[in-house]
Amino acid sequence: MDVNGIVRDRFGCDAVIERTFEGFYATVYLVSLEGGEQRILKCFHRSGIAEREAAALTRLAQSSPPALAVPSVLDVGQEGDRELIVQSFVPGQPVPEVLSFLGGSGQASDALAEQIIDVVEHWHSRVGESFEDRQGARHARFVDSFLADIGSLVGWLQEDETIGPDVRCRILDTVPLVPTLLHPLRDDPAVFIHDDCHAGNFLADPVSGHLTGVIDPGQARYTHRELDLFHLADAAPELRLWDRAVARRPIATGGEVRRRLFSIWDDVMHARASGWRDDAWFARKLDALDSSLCDAPMVTE
Repeated sequence: MDVNGIVRDRFGCDAVIERTFEGFYATVYLVSLEGGEQRILKCFHRSGIAEREAAALTRLAQSSPPALAVPSVLDVGQEGDRELIVQSFVPGQPVPEVLSFLGGSGQASDALAEQIIDVVEHWHSRVGESFEDRQGARHARFVDSFLADIGSLVGWLQEDETIGPDVRCRILDTVPLVPTLLHPLRDDPAVFIHDDCHAGNFLADPVSGHLTGVIDPGQARYTHRELDLFHLADAAPELRLWDRAVARRPIATGGEVRRRLFSIWDDVMHARASGWRDDAWFARKLDALDSSLCDAPMVTE
């Protein structure tokens, strides 16, 4: 793929690629245009992602605080076998990088962390009529939507021999546990989620420490808020985002077990979608789930 040719065709002969980032699903280019404006060009590694991301960004913009920037989708297209998307540029740096600029100030880091929780709470204040699964179907109960999501992965996992058989069996053994583990959530509403709200997807000003934007939603939709919360533990552990979120609005019994369960199946989804494989990674997460199950007995239906 001639990315320089794509940049010239879409942005003009004077456009320049300033930086390149290699992401999980795409190569991302920061492009400077004549006159000083900037754009983001994402070229995806696999098909079927660009339109979904465009839809997620649109929904995220509609549900985010007005002062928080969300990338606007300017174009969705294809070059050869590569899907691409052009987005507006959102100023700021990923929060884990911004922390190093704050000079070890606990007060500044705490303030930044609380801003993130404010945004997450804003999303979760928006209540939907039903729980959406990743396939687009709607369900009256969260447990049914989650079972639909993992059900779409089970057949693939059973047949994919690039993941070790022991790991696959251990993951599949979690499926019968789902109805019991999710039972404490039975009366909770469907709310709007970002679906990948770890600290790295929040941008902030490195000088002021104020949030400037949010990027890279997963499948933003209405479902249970805990499908957002577990991502808070994935980056910048010094901010204790998971702890802050559950302290501000407590979750039902068994939250630690559910957090680990959701994280495992989220990684299965990424493994299928991206081709990523890491048996040791899965084994560590499964060990942590087993430990949590021992420490916190399941709530029976």
